[in-house]
Amino acid sequence: MSEHRLFFAFWPDEATRAALEAARAGLFPLSGRPVEPANLHVTVAFLGGVEASRLERLAALAGPVAPFTIAFDRLELWRKPKVLTATSSQPAPRAAAIVDGLWQRLDRLGFARDPRPFVPHVTLARDVRSVRPGLRWTTVAWTVDRVCLVESTVAEAGVRYLPLA
Repeated sequence: MSEHRLFFAFWPDEATRAALEAARAGLFPLSGRPVEPANLHVTVAFLGGVEASRLERLAALAGPVAPFTIAFDRLELWRKPKVLTATSSQPAPRAAAIVDGLWQRLDRLGFARDPRPFVPHVTLARDVRSVRPGLRWTTVAWTVDRVCLVESTVAEAGVRYLPLA
C-alpha cells in the first residue's frame, strides 16, 4: 500500500509568496536555514501518512473559501522546535472557523485533531537558535481564499510541498 504524507494548508498566491520572501530577506544573516520560498504556507491540519485510497475523499475537502486577510505582523522564535515564524498579533476568527469546520469533516473520516490550539503562522526558518534583538519584520497581509491539500515529499534537494487539490 502506498502512503502519502499529507496536510491541509492556506497556500499563498505568488504575490503573497513574494511579499513573504522579501520581508524574510531582511532578516538574514541569522542562525538557521531559511524555508524554501516554494514551501511557505500556513498549516491548518496535519494528517501524516495517509493511504493513497483516501486521497480522493480528502481532496474533496479542499477548495475556495470566502476571502479574509491575516496580517502577519510579528516574528516569534519557537525555541523547542527551533523555528522562526511570522505570526499575527490579532486573532483570526475566520481562520479558526475554517480549521474547526475542516476538522469536523476530518473527524468523520477517522483523523484525530492535534489538541494544541490553532495558531496561524508561517515558518520562515528552521534550526534557529537565537535572533538578534530588534530584528525588524515588515507586515505581510495575506488574503486567504482557499484551502489546499498538500503532499510532503523528500528528495535529494530536501523536503518539497506539492499542492494536490
